[in-house]
Formats: sequence, structure tokens, C-alpha cells
Amino acid sequence: MRAVTLMWIPLAIGVGVSMFLLKYKVQALEDELVAKQAQVVRDRAAIRVLEAEWTYLNDPERLRELSAQYLEFGPPAVANIADIGTLPMKGASETAPESAPVKHNPLDDVKPQYQTELRNPSIVSVTFARLQRLLFPTAAATSSPAVQP
Repeated sequence: MRAVTLMWIPLAIGVGVSMFLLKYKVQALEDELVAKQAQVVRDRAAIRVLEAEWTYLNDPERLRELSAQYLEFGPPAVANIADIGTLPMKGASETAPESAPVKHNPLDDVKPQYQTELRNPSIVSVTFARLQRLLFPTAAATSSPAVQP
């Protein structure tokens, strides 16, 4: 009978210590929860302030005044409207005089060369590509070119 009671004493001490540690762990988590909730309240208040500031900064009347003050924008005038025929063409002779000789670039004659046969990849490159796809699936999908039929 005495041996049975001696077995219960360490068990009771173990349970008591465990309950003590669990109690303080729960209190720490509750304190963390309260701190997170306070941070959420502060962040929501900051978001409301930023939304009010954004609304003020994007006020159309304010933007109109600033554009008139700094960019000298105004309502369209008849003098600002042009016919499409009066606009200069891109690449017209205004940029280079016609009397100037056109220089020939020898690199214009070089055609791009495409690799048509596949080489056997090394085991390192294959392993690296598989690890990349496994660890970063979205990055691997955007970096590899899409195969289209």
C-alpha cells in the first residue's frame, strides 16, 4: 500500500508543475492576443486617416487648381486643335537632313540564330530546376516561357 502512495506523489507533482507551466503559457498567449487586438485597432484608425487624406488629395477641384497653377493647364482652345495632316510624320526628314548619307549598320544583316536541338541537361541543373519549382511554384511558372501549340 505504501508503494502505491509513493507512485502517486511524483505523478501529482508532475501534474502540478505542468498545470503551473500551462497557466503561464495561457496568460502569455492572452497578453499577446490583447496586444494584437490593440494593434488592429491602431491600424484601422491609421487606415481611416489615410483614406481621408487620400480623398482630400484626390479632390477634383483641388487637382484642377494645382494643374492650373503648376502645369498651366486650362480648357482646350481652338489654337490647340490641329488637323492630322499638319502633324509631322515619325521618322520624317526633320531629324536628319536629306543630304546626309545614311550609314549602313553591318549588324542589321545578321539574323538571329536559334537553337533547334536540345542538349542533355546536367543532373545539377535538373535538380536545381525541380527544387525551384517545388519551393517557388509561382516564380517558376512566371519565369519559364509558356508553351503554345
